[in-house]
Amino acid sequence: MKRLTHCSTPFLLLAFSFTIAVFMVGCASNSAEKEASVTVQELPPRARATVEKLTAGGTVDRIDREVERGKVVYDVEATVGGRHVEYLVADSSGDVLGTENQIEFDQLPAPVRAAAEKYFGTSTGLKAMKGLEYGEIFYEVAGPKGGKTVEATFDPDGKHTK
Repeated sequence: MKRLTHCSTPFLLLAFSFTIAVFMVGCASNSAEKEASVTVQELPPRARATVEKLTAGGTVDRIDREVERGKVVYDVEATVGGRHVEYLVADSSGDVLGTENQIEFDQLPAPVRAAAEKYFGTSTGLKAMKGLEYGEIFYEVAGPKGGKTVEATFDPDGKHTK
């Protein structure tokens, strides 16, 4: 059996350190692949065409590249016609997988209004969005709670989902 010498110990430490560094870089690149901010110009052609069509006459405020349900999608936030809108656009096909549109608080279904008022303790200053993603309707309500602005998501029956 070969004995380790003092000369081989620094080599082992160096090799171990290198292995750890490679592992950490790999982990960092995997998380970067999951979500990253991108520009319209960085989108693949079909996704870019969809975003340009949806936001024509408006401005794109932010685009995040994300992985949802195992597929790359783009979460697009924009201002169109003076209103905040959001779209979920598929990477390669450019299909619209979801939309969120700003609505007035009083346009929320009664169970959602009641749940939001209970959650926030008021209806004053609340902003509402109606969304449709992957065929499911949801409502996002944003407003002051505990000294900061927070968002709450509700299903059409008023159940707080996130």
